Amino acid sequence: MPNNRPLVSILMPLYNAEPFIMATLENCLAQTYPHIEIIVVDDGSTDNGLEIAQEYATKHENISVYTQPNSGAPRARNHAFEKAKGMYIQYLDADDLMSKNKIASQMALAQKYDYDPALMFSSKFSYFTDTIEDAVYFKQRIDHSYEGGVEWLVDAWSGGGFGVVMGWLTHRRLIEKAGEWNESLKKNQDGEFFSRVVVQAERVVMSDDTMVYYRRTGSTSVSSQFKESAAASTLQSLKLYEENVKGIEHPGLQKALAYNYLGFITNYYPHFPHLLKEADEHIKRLGFNFRTLETPGKLGILAKVIGSDNVIRMRYWMKRVKSRFH
Repeated sequence: MPNNRPLVSILMPLYNAEPFIMATLENCLAQTYPHIEIIVVDDGSTDNGLEIAQEYATKHENISVYTQPNSGAPRARNHAFEKAKGMYIQYLDADDLMSKNKIASQMALAQKYDYDPALMFSSKFSYFTDTIEDAVYFKQRIDHSYEGGVEWLVDAWSGGGFGVVMGWLTHRRLIEKAGEWNESLKKNQDGEFFSRVVVQAERVVMSDDTMVYYRRTGSTSVSSQFKESAAASTLQSLKLYEENVKGIEHPGLQKALAYNYLGFITNYYPHFPHLLKEADEHIKRLGFNFRTLETPGKLGILAKVIGSDNVIRMRYWMKRVKSRFH
């Protein structure tokens, strides 16, 4: 491996991903950037995923496998970061994939900017179920470069889209400044973590020729859990967003934070009224009115006419009617 090129550490939490871990490790090994290490942390799996990863480690010197009692993906990512030696960090879940040029293309951009530690690199992403040949590109308004991390956050929180874990390539110094993954959150750990990282970035650089692939695994995935504990954790992550950007002056930041709470109400209505009320109180504290805060996206025009509260109720009943016919 060429010693004059920075090492990239691919950090992978592993939990009961036996059907996918082989394809993901092969995907890592197929990256066209040659100077990588792959660090897998098994989070107390009960299937054969750990054994598969360990077998790969015996055959490839750049793969290391560690284990921990079941503690959640954030702890596994923190554990992996503690072991990582790379200048740049690539997070990757054990069931997701990247285009073969993903790391090479982003590292070429990093070299162009003299490996400036204040820059982050982003990528487009697609959803897939079985093979990436069937992947569907999820086009977002945020799919371009930004002069500052705060600008990216404001645009994303205002309905422009969201970043996925494996889309980022990040200098380790930014992560060290941001701090560890929050191990107490049950949901939206990635959104909270990267809000701390991105807000420090002086520039977000998009690699237009790369793609990452988010696997839809059905109702068993953490992101699809619809429980009060998950809702409470999501709300807690939104409150942490506010803490993470506290003291930053930006004309659209307060409204973007309010949109996060509006999105929470939209997603969870009419469940957990006490959490919905708390989100509404945060919108008021930010200086906005829940009813007149127009919904970001296509329903925004309608919200201006009938109010966001009525749009949310309408969406809920439309979803219920639709579910009866499927």
